[in-house]
Amino acid sequence: MNVKSSVRNIISEISSVMEEIDENTVEEVISEILKANKIFIVGAGRSGLVGKAFAMRLMQIGFKVYVVGETITPSMEEGDLLIAISNSGETKSVCLASQIAMTIKGNLIGITSNKNSRLAKKSTKSIIIDAKHRTDPTRFVQKGFHNEVPSFAPLGTLFEVSTFLFFEGLIGSLMERTNRKEEDLKKMHSVLE
Repeated sequence: MNVKSSVRNIISEISSVMEEIDENTVEEVISEILKANKIFIVGAGRSGLVGKAFAMRLMQIGFKVYVVGETITPSMEEGDLLIAISNSGETKSVCLASQIAMTIKGNLIGITSNKNSRLAKKSTKSIIIDAKHRTDPTRFVQKGFHNEVPSFAPLGTLFEVSTFLFFEGLIGSLMERTNRKEEDLKKMHSVLE
């Protein structure tokens, strides 16, 4: 399979994943973000990188946002929001941060592919990015005229890329609801790079 075919395959799978996200829950998540005093983001590995990209955009819109584990992250308090990202919903560091958030009466949004995970069950709201089953090598995702092409997105790629795109969509909605334009975000962009 060439690179372009692989990319088309992945895009097709991501499109399918996006269609399955519950719109009512998305609206509830937007409401939680808008009312939060401070927003904290936690994730491990590539999910953590996706979370950092989301945190950057939230900051550029004007939210008080922090990445868990950074040295300048303040303490979480009641009324704050933790957005926890874990494909499995069982990542130890993410589940620990989630447990702490609930203990101090913070709100918790879980982003996971596993609706039966510890993260999903603890969360105030859960967004299920149902990409996990798509990495099953026995499942064929794109049907041609006489052939079937298996997914070539390894490990958690579909979850991570789908989550990134979901967050980008959230940013667009949050910009609209907070009356922010791209020029406003540019003012908050780092100048020390």
